[in-house]
Amino acid sequence: MIHVGVLSPVTGGFYFGEVLAGVVREVAGAGGRVTLVQTLDAGRAAESFASAPNVSSPAGWENLDGFVAIAWAVTEESLRRLRAAGKPVVLVSNDVTMDVQTVVVDNATAVREAVDHLVAHGHTRTVFVGNLGQTDMQERYQAYTAALAEHGLEGRHVGAVDHIEPGGRGAAPEVLAAMAEGTTAAVCTTDRVALGLMAAVKAAGYRVPEDLAVVGFDDVEAGWTFDPPLATVNQEFAAQGVLAAQMLLAELRGEPAEHRRHTVPATFLPRASCGCRVAAGTSDANARLAADVVAAVEAHLDLGSRGPGRLTVDDVDTAALDDVIAGALGGLDLRRDPPEGRRAFVESVLRLLGDRRRELAAAGVIADEVVETCAARIVEALLTMRIAESLRRIERLTVSLSEQYDVGLGLLGELERDPADLAWLERVPVRAGCLGLWEGAPEDRVLRIRGVYDPSGSLDHLRGVTCSVDAFPPLAAMEVPDAAPDDVAYVVPVRGSTGDHGMLCVVGPIDTEFGSGRATYNHWAALLGAALREKALLESVRRSEERYAVAAAAANDGLWEFDGTTGEVYLSERCRDILGVTSDLTDEFWGLLVHPDDRLRVRDTIASTMTPESGPVEVEFRIAPPGSVARWVLLRAMAVVSPNGSVERIVGSLSDVDQRKNLEEQLRQAALYDAVTGLPNRRLFLERLSWAIEQAQRREDARFAVVFLDLDGFKLINDSLGHLMGDELLTTIADRLRADLRSVDTAARFGGDEFAVLLFGLRTDAVLSIVDRIQERIAAPVQLGEHEVSVTASIGIATSDTGYEDAEDVLRDADIAMYHAKESERGTAALFDPAMHTRATGRLKAHTELRTALLEEQFVVHYQPVVHLDGGGLTHLEALVRWNHPERGLLLPKEFLPLMAETSTIVVLGQWIIDTVCAQIAQWRRTYSGPLTVSVNLSHREFWSDQLLLTVTQALSRHDVAPQNLVLEITESVIMADPDAARQIMADLHATGVRMHIDDFGTGQSSLHALRAFPVDALKIDQSFVQQIDVDAQTTELVRIIVGMGRTLGLDVVAEGVQTPQQADRLRSMGCDTAQGWLYAAALPGDEAGALLGRPLPARVPAEQESARS
Repeated sequence: MIHVGVLSPVTGGFYFGEVLAGVVREVAGAGGRVTLVQTLDAGRAAESFASAPNVSSPAGWENLDGFVAIAWAVTEESLRRLRAAGKPVVLVSNDVTMDVQTVVVDNATAVREAVDHLVAHGHTRTVFVGNLGQTDMQERYQAYTAALAEHGLEGRHVGAVDHIEPGGRGAAPEVLAAMAEGTTAAVCTTDRVALGLMAAVKAAGYRVPEDLAVVGFDDVEAGWTFDPPLATVNQEFAAQGVLAAQMLLAELRGEPAEHRRHTVPATFLPRASCGCRVAAGTSDANARLAADVVAAVEAHLDLGSRGPGRLTVDDVDTAALDDVIAGALGGLDLRRDPPEGRRAFVESVLRLLGDRRRELAAAGVIADEVVETCAARIVEALLTMRIAESLRRIERLTVSLSEQYDVGLGLLGELERDPADLAWLERVPVRAGCLGLWEGAPEDRVLRIRGVYDPSGSLDHLRGVTCSVDAFPPLAAMEVPDAAPDDVAYVVPVRGSTGDHGMLCVVGPIDTEFGSGRATYNHWAALLGAALREKALLESVRRSEERYAVAAAAANDGLWEFDGTTGEVYLSERCRDILGVTSDLTDEFWGLLVHPDDRLRVRDTIASTMTPESGPVEVEFRIAPPGSVARWVLLRAMAVVSPNGSVERIVGSLSDVDQRKNLEEQLRQAALYDAVTGLPNRRLFLERLSWAIEQAQRREDARFAVVFLDLDGFKLINDSLGHLMGDELLTTIADRLRADLRSVDTAARFGGDEFAVLLFGLRTDAVLSIVDRIQERIAAPVQLGEHEVSVTASIGIATSDTGYEDAEDVLRDADIAMYHAKESERGTAALFDPAMHTRATGRLKAHTELRTALLEEQFVVHYQPVVHLDGGGLTHLEALVRWNHPERGLLLPKEFLPLMAETSTIVVLGQWIIDTVCAQIAQWRRTYSGPLTVSVNLSHREFWSDQLLLTVTQALSRHDVAPQNLVLEITESVIMADPDAARQIMADLHATGVRMHIDDFGTGQSSLHALRAFPVDALKIDQSFVQQIDVDAQTTELVRIIVGMGRTLGLDVVAEGVQTPQQADRLRSMGCDTAQGWLYAAALPGDEAGALLGRPLPARVPAEQESARS
């Protein structure tokens, strides 16, 4: 008997089950048997798996004559090991570089038809969506690009994580972005990717096919009923299996084999998703069937021999007619019958009957009523058959679900049973089964047959037998006598998240309908793995309980026993050590040794055990023998009930928990108190504030106020003198706060330099007096080592007059008031009012809008020309950001940059601007080859960000832009904040080839010496000086000095904000070479600015300037 092995990622379901069915059909016809070896772990879904597993355990190689490997079942390395072992191999849908026969679907022709169809519909910009991890998918992509090339078009690939719906949904954002650029169609690697993509595109508000036409591959049933129905490529999976089996059997017979690719035809089926009404490819077969049905009806009614006259329904035996129709419809495959096929059939029937009615009428036979009855009964019969098939399918699904439930119950619901004995297979209709579990480690490749299921008893001798993995399943299991010809021996690794247990073999029918990627036998193996792990865990628990009993006996706890009859207390030696006594005691020892504060609680606990129905109890308390330090102990007790139902004794243990209790106290302190100052922390402060709120709600006189303090100048002290000195300063501040507060008040530290004070029972005027006193005390000098320092406190106050219900709201408002005070003048105090909250909310909204603007890329970059005053062509521009606000329109930087400068969002925006500018430079470079530089302004935060150098170099590299094309502008105030550090940053940037300009020169405090030390290429004169040229003599002279200084230092000088020809002439006479401003051009979008490159830019007349401003 020939034994053919099939290597498949899973045991059945759509595609894999159909291919297997084709193989089995051909092999069974030759008198052979098929064994399928699953290569994925149990429970894994093939559809979501994108690369081939490396099969280290060659199951069944010894007993199998040849192999059919489906798709990415195994790696090329595994296949080469098979060939080296002398096993013939035929591949299905896998085109690895091996000298073997390969069966593939004709991807190229079908995809070309789809692309040609889309182009015919007018789609010239398309994308190909899918995972290219398999050769099938790569072929489809290559055919896609080749077909487009024939039309002179280019395509684009959008990747996906898998071959199913999540992959399509994940690719949707990139596809939507492509649609915004003009893409109108998508070709997908599989139908399920296409379905996921269409769902996401529709959810985003777009229409299919109006906005995006979509074509899939596989013709899955879900695509038939999607809205709109999915255009696809139909491939006969079973035909691939048949052809592969034929070639393998021929090779096993010794016939010459052509080791090449053999293709199985595929058909493109246009449907509504590509803009078509029906899939034309399905119409021909259904039209032929319609002709056969009409012919059978016509023959039954003997219409050809009817003479002139009227034929009515009364002349027809309708029951016999129904039988004829049912017989004629027997050729219709309802399981693979898409809606358009049924529609084509019905349309053909109606057309043929209409033609026949007209022919009869021409012959004088009036048969309208009979023809209409025939049409109605054919449609009704078709509908009845469809309903019947749906009911049969539901019944099959019900049975399948019931079987799965029974298997799950048998494996996981009966803990006393051993899942390895395979008795649970009695619940399902399989022929036989055997289970091999690893004997030793899996890498030893030895299995022991632990379970056998075989109602005939022919496999009983296998129990306990060991075999190598390449001899599993045993030949007896593969040739089980009562197996049907088309049964398959399924071999599934019992391996996955539950561990690697071994191999399961089940002999049973093919699973094609309901398996999906996690087919039936695959699912059983996953459940078996879970059951085996559960059994191992239960055994581990049993052993653990034994070990615990031994450990408890050896534990270092004291044991005691109280005799209820005599009142005596037995103490173990360890118990005596804990209590500090030398002998047994009476029950009075509780009163002698227990701490007075704990005695009543201990007595009550012990007394509660004196009733028969009481359970175990425990209590923690302190023991305090005379003359010794109190210690914490844990006492556990349980009553022992006599046969007559009374408590005869109490047994228990005593543990020394003093160390744990001390640690708990330390943890409690750490959880509620600040480690540096010893003040309550935020958590404890909130608890006390919540209590104060409750009191204020109950009593009118229970007023409170929260004073929120932020130290001004602390960061400078902490950074310059070190954290130890900073902590000492914080401790001093805390001590001063304590000194000014009453016992009912609470001072707390929230972290950093933030403190809060809760004042209870005071009117507002008294609160303000205390705040003044606190500010005075805090501002007093503090001696830190050799340094005398001082800080102030900006204070915000929130009082109970507002009517708070939540402690966090009080802190929020006090914090808002504190920031209001800090903004007004540091070291002052502010009392909260609702207007502050409104302003804070507005700022929060603005921050939120800015974060959204960054995420949605609402910012745009415009470019203002920097002209040569000698009339030379434009070579330099300054990049200026604008916010294209969805509601307020185009906003200038002053509307949003100050707010962004408060947070790190200014850094994110700066990184985006640099990348956008480099991309724009690269775009200009495609059409303009002359000199070009673009300036980008750096904010304070961006300049000092540790990501600046990496941001610049990556942007230049990403867009292949030369460093000399980019200029970075920094203001004097930024670099003078820390000149040494700034010099190093600028040197690192300059070393890459990027140029550096000092912006707004003259407004900062840089010295000539400092300026010489910086790697600077140009100075930019601030526009406030330019506006005063020939208006203020001193300013005019200062501009002349700056120009001269720049020339002396070898630096270029750029004048900003030039608005009049007189200003330009004066600057030119001073020796200033370049300028920018409204006189020449406003900031322009990239395409408009690019059009000016290399051209002289003359001054505009006033009317042009005003037009540009508006």
